[in-house]
Amino acid sequence: MASTYSGHKLYTSIFRLPFNLVLKSSLETTPNEACGLQIARSIHGVHAPLLIDHVSTSGGSYTLMTWIDGDCCSDIWESLTPADKTRIVSELRSQIGIMRQQTVGRSHSICATLGGFVSDPRIPWVREEPCIFSCPTDFFKQMWIGLDFPRIRETVKLTIQPLVDRDDVPIVFCHGDMLPKNLILPGGLVGWRSGSTPVHLIDWEYSGWVPLPWEALKATWLVCDRDEEEWYRMMRDVFLESLAELEVDWLWRTKSNIPIL
Repeated sequence: MASTYSGHKLYTSIFRLPFNLVLKSSLETTPNEACGLQIARSIHGVHAPLLIDHVSTSGGSYTLMTWIDGDCCSDIWESLTPADKTRIVSELRSQIGIMRQQTVGRSHSICATLGGFVSDPRIPWVREEPCIFSCPTDFFKQMWIGLDFPRIRETVKLTIQPLVDRDDVPIVFCHGDMLPKNLILPGGLVGWRSGSTPVHLIDWEYSGWVPLPWEALKATWLVCDRDEEEWYRMMRDVFLESLAELEVDWLWRTKSNIPIL
């Protein structure tokens, strides 16, 4: 395996190697990101690193992939113009739309990419009793917990419960961590502006088979002030079909007093 002597250490578990390669290590023994990359790269119109190889051991897993040369959106956010952000919204909406169209109906269970238990920091309490969900209603009950608490039973629950009870929500393949830190502008900001290659999505470790609104909710789960943070407004434009879920998620987050992090 690579070390700081044979490759450039980007983060604790990520090494940039020669020949435009990246090696990621994880304590998880299931190579969820590797499988996610395989699925993403199989869909024409979705832009992600190319999986080279992966291996699992009793102590964790290792994933080798191509390096996307460019600028990370979180690093250059202040340099992005309104036109840049409009283009990013358009490119993300296109790629997410294609990914949904190509994967809807492939899985009837809500699970990790390889079919394992759901594990995500947005719903940390699920880790106490790991499971695979059989329907969107069961998943939403875990996403918006505490609806029967006295302080919100007569208010918040009345708004959220109808969305929880729906039985017609599609299950699709999802990136699961669409944040500025996981968006790369290939060729750098200047190169991206002058070229036609769309924004690339990296870090697929939280990818999986989930109800369609999940991508929007994960893309905004770290927003603290939706009226002030431009990212939230951009994600509303990316996920026009999930505006109702974004509204009730914000209601739950601000009124339930249940901490996520």
